Amino acid sequence: MKWAGGTSGAEAWAYGLLLAALLAVTFSIALGQALLAASTLALLCWLSADKTRPAVPPLLAATLLFCAIAWVTLGMHAERVPWSRIGKLFWFVTLPAAALLIRDAPRLISLLWAFALGCGALAVEILFRNPWRAWHQAQASPGHIQDFPRALTMVGSMPEGQILMLGLVATLGLLLIRRAEQRSLRGPAVLLALQTAAFILNLKRGSWLVAGLLLVVFILTKLTWKHMLLLALVAGAALCLPPVRARLRSVERDFDPAAGGRMTMWTRVAPELIRQYPFGLGYGLLTNERMREIEPNIERDRNHLHNNVLQVLVETGWPGLAAYLLWMGWALVEAVRRLRRARAQAESAAIAALVLLLMLAGLLANGVVEYNFGTSRLMIVLGAILGAWSVEQSDQEVGAGQRMRAL
Repeated sequence: MKWAGGTSGAEAWAYGLLLAALLAVTFSIALGQALLAASTLALLCWLSADKTRPAVPPLLAATLLFCAIAWVTLGMHAERVPWSRIGKLFWFVTLPAAALLIRDAPRLISLLWAFALGCGALAVEILFRNPWRAWHQAQASPGHIQDFPRALTMVGSMPEGQILMLGLVATLGLLLIRRAEQRSLRGPAVLLALQTAAFILNLKRGSWLVAGLLLVVFILTKLTWKHMLLLALVAGAALCLPPVRARLRSVERDFDPAAGGRMTMWTRVAPELIRQYPFGLGYGLLTNERMREIEPNIERDRNHLHNNVLQVLVETGWPGLAAYLLWMGWALVEAVRRLRRARAQAESAAIAALVLLLMLAGLLANGVVEYNFGTSRLMIVLGAILGAWSVEQSDQEVGAGQRMRAL
């Protein structure tokens, strides 16, 4: 895709607001959504005024296919137009926005910096907010919450845990990029320390496991055994904390089919709903009451099945699941292709492409035990990951990059 005439004012605004949205959505959903809407408006102004015709990212076709199926399921089952559910899918607009605006390695690295800084702000908030809330809960209702560690477990947030999981990967990538460029590592190192502390304190087991696997892959591909030892020491220190050990011990309940948790949802609720609604009960229409009609002991205040594939299948049926699997499979293939092409460029570009691949893999892996596909802030981040730097290089650019590396 050719870009003529430099950067227009509207394009610059759209790009700046997109970075601001990815920074803000980590700690404030409302602010992130407002900035993303403003970025989309600026992007539309730029596209309408620019005489060039930017290429539409091919992955957008799979996105629109899934959205169309989701909207059809709403029309089949909703008694009145559920505008909030229809509009929720708008937040995947970050996919085409990122594809059009994040068109080279420097811009991709800037996007990673915006996200990492936002995760740093979220980490500071968690380090102060979670202990404060836990202390107040433990003091206010001693009959319900026995002690501070248990209260601390209850104030953790699943979306924030996954945001920090992605932030750790992005920040570690930025640290390696700075090292490759022989620049100071102080900024990424401080962000990494803050995010690690908040990530542990947030007490979300699925995010812990996936983050550990992603960091091991990162270390095996880009670092040394010394860094693996450091990761092991951090994990060992975390295991010395009573809330961490208590959180890990509670995993047994999740695999009890009669406990009302994940295993109950996966083996009893989901199969029955799939049987009743082979074409889906409607995107976003699964409720706790509907699940409790099948299994009365389902944990309260849960309106999802703790699994992306099952949730998509139950809400949008077999056609929706097929579209979702096509979409995510295509995205993984494109991410691998992007990484292979980036290796022909500077090392920083290859690291940034690896970061995107690991972030996508992390969200999909965490989706095995959580429903993160329908969380607004994670939808925004996922869209950015899928769209960022999707513009293909020309063969001449790749060849030039290979010659530069050979020199």
